[in-house]
Amino acid sequence: MTRWIVTGLAALVLVGTSVASAEPPSTPSGPPATPATSSPSAYDSLSPGNKRIATALFDAQKTSTTGTPTLTLDQIAGERRSGKSWGDVFQAMKSQGLIQAETLGQVLGRYDRARHSRS
Repeated sequence: MTRWIVTGLAALVLVGTSVASAEPPSTPSGPPATPATSSPSAYDSLSPGNKRIATALFDAQKTSTTGTPTLTLDQIAGERRSGKSWGDVFQAMKSQGLIQAETLGQVLGRYDRARHSRS
């Protein structure tokens, strides 16, 4: 019986020392791997209705003659995603001289008429 106890204890000691001396798992250096697909742009993540408004605002600023740089679709959508309402985005663009229309409704109306006349 003593032989079984000694053998068991010896096995436990061997297992304990081999676990304690084992190398820790290596950690990868650098940032974690990212998925192959990139995150969608601000514009791509908008709903179809919001894409319509962003595109209407984008098209409306093309008539600006102030020489002020125009905003991209992603910049316009980014303003919306940052928590501003479309009215706020319109007012900001108007105050920068990017849009000549008086109201957001005019911008949307002109965009819809131009879109329907093309089809």
